[in-house]
Amino acid sequence: MNRTLTALATAATLTFGGTAAMADAHAGMMNEGFNMLQTALMADFEQLGIPTDTLDDLTLGQIAAIKAVVEGDEANPEKKGRIEAIIANN
Repeated sequence: MNRTLTALATAATLTFGGTAAMADAHAGMMNEGFNMLQTALMADFEQLGIPTDTLDDLTLGQIAAIKAVVEGDEANPEKKGRIEAIIANN
């Protein structure tokens, strides 16, 4: 009986402890990816004449929307207008 309880306690500790460690690692990777997206957009913002200090205040959804605009086929003035509209909705 004691072995069974000890085994269950050990399994629970490993399961939940491992989950927390994996969550921390996943959060770190997500943050790293978010920072990479911000850095990639910095050059695009500079090219379009948009202040780069606004990048720090954007959500992941806004960054994804802006990235889609940047990669689109529109001319730069239209891209700039659409990006500024996305930023204004922050």
